[in-house]
Amino acid sequence: MPLIDCHVHLNNYHESDVRPTAENVGHLLAEMDANGIDHAVVLTSYKIDLQRPSAEELLAVIGQNPRLSLVEGLRWRGDARTDLFHMEERIRDGLVRGIKLYPGYDRYAINDPSLEAVFRIAAKHDVPVMIHCGDTYSKHAKVRQAHPLLVDDVAVDFPDVKFVICHLGNPWFQDTAEVLYKNDNVFADVSGLTLGDFSYAFERYVYKRVRDMVTYMGDPGKQLLYGSDWPLVGMKSYIKFLDSLDLTAEQRENVAWKTAARLFKIPPEGYGGAASDAPPATS
Repeated sequence: MPLIDCHVHLNNYHESDVRPTAENVGHLLAEMDANGIDHAVVLTSYKIDLQRPSAEELLAVIGQNPRLSLVEGLRWRGDARTDLFHMEERIRDGLVRGIKLYPGYDRYAINDPSLEAVFRIAAKHDVPVMIHCGDTYSKHAKVRQAHPLLVDDVAVDFPDVKFVICHLGNPWFQDTAEVLYKNDNVFADVSGLTLGDFSYAFERYVYKRVRDMVTYMGDPGKQLLYGSDWPLVGMKSYIKFLDSLDLTAEQRENVAWKTAARLFKIPPEGYGGAASDAPPATS
């Protein structure tokens, strides 16, 4: 069965260990090979600096590698805002397969009215909008602005846009379950629920929260996506967590790759599948 990791980064998170982007790409591909990951969706940051490469830099390094797709992070506050015109060109040309929002980090709320222009681009080109939800890596971010309940606002107002709640909205799992249950155009990835590798006790805690979500929202194969948040999270530990969720064969297939392949329009050659394996396109 193929496995698509829909949430990885190529940032340098530790200033003491800054490596060239090409070296980080090689490290990612080696980790994918070691852990049986067929395809990875790389998310750029809302910042561009020595630690965080731009979409343009990543596209130059990744090139036409069929195993990697790019989702472009949005900078929406401050002087260095994302140029929507050039971002839309990259989306139009198939170089970028989605948009990533960083509410809380970038000091705006998920339902900020000014984001309408961004959502219109996503609807026009049928690309998903991934949204950081829940706990933040930075002490300077505003968590309230990243609450998953706010995704309900934009899901209702923009029914033609597909939204992805990243990190299951941790720690607001039940709120995320309600938003998923209510809105067919909302998905969620299971990434970033720990840092490094799971400890036994914390893995059991998260497992129970996710199982409670599934009980509430129904079929997890409809809207859940596998993602790790590598390199902040170990791939091997996260695949073990996926295997612990007691999904049926059909559910695991959808969570592991089918829903992601459809959502990000990843061609079969990008995850080692045959043409007949490609999920039907969504309208």
